[in-house]
Amino acid sequence: MLSRILAAPFVLMALLALYFAWEFNPTHAVYVAPAVIALAVIYVLSPQIDWWWYKRKPPKLDPMVETLLNRYDPFFKTLFPKEKKLYKDRISLFMIAHDYMPQGMESVPTDIKGLIAASAVRLTFGLEDYLLKKFEQIIVYPHPFPSPQFPEKFHASENFEEDGVIMFSIEQFMLGFMQTNQYYHLGLHEFFNVYRNSYPMVPYPTFSDDFWVKLPQVSGLKKEAIERFVGLPQDDVLPVGAVHFFTHAKRFKAVFPQQYEAFKAIFRLDPAEKEEVATFSMN
Repeated sequence: MLSRILAAPFVLMALLALYFAWEFNPTHAVYVAPAVIALAVIYVLSPQIDWWWYKRKPPKLDPMVETLLNRYDPFFKTLFPKEKKLYKDRISLFMIAHDYMPQGMESVPTDIKGLIAASAVRLTFGLEDYLLKKFEQIIVYPHPFPSPQFPEKFHASENFEEDGVIMFSIEQFMLGFMQTNQYYHLGLHEFFNVYRNSYPMVPYPTFSDDFWVKLPQVSGLKKEAIERFVGLPQDDVLPVGAVHFFTHAKRFKAVFPQQYEAFKAIFRLDPAEKEEVATFSMN
């Protein structure tokens, strides 16, 4: 990290000043003070210093994460080389900018961190704000979990705006990410909710009352299947529509053309141009 590199000369300066003061002349101790002050300033500003550096030199994405993207992320596979580099850089920076907190396990594996980050980056790839900094904490459970908002319901994902927290069950999240042709993409679902909480004034599309009747024409999914997978009622159809905009773009565009154009304008992406066709088959 750049802050440690900047701090190193001042640490050396302080140590040398103390050494010369001890061995030769006590007046050399006066040089300790400016070194300590400089170190204090660097320490206080270290997050900003390091972030400035990371933005210019993003850390290389973990090879395991890149392998999973190439295998399981259809959007990533359609990108041009320069776009893939930007995609990977944004994932690396997202992982640095957010705190991943394990629950019911010792740590969050790097590949899980990377794929969670990839879900956010996919949603926001056409935008400048890909970090969604209003939600900086990501709590990861191995299995569905209860929460203060839903203490009696074991569910697979949730966000809590007051604390800026996002929660995922690895089990359902990974199924949705790695087998989008069979399972609902919880990562896109939850990060759309986060985006909407962060930008409530955006003109989001509306859906008619027959949304759930039409949805099977897009993916084969029924409301009951999504609710069973997520573990919570899904009366809010907007995130469900947004997920299908990304995962089943061509068919979503055919069935919901006005809503497709609205999402296209919001996210500055036209996923139907690059989509690899997938079909849900949740029973």
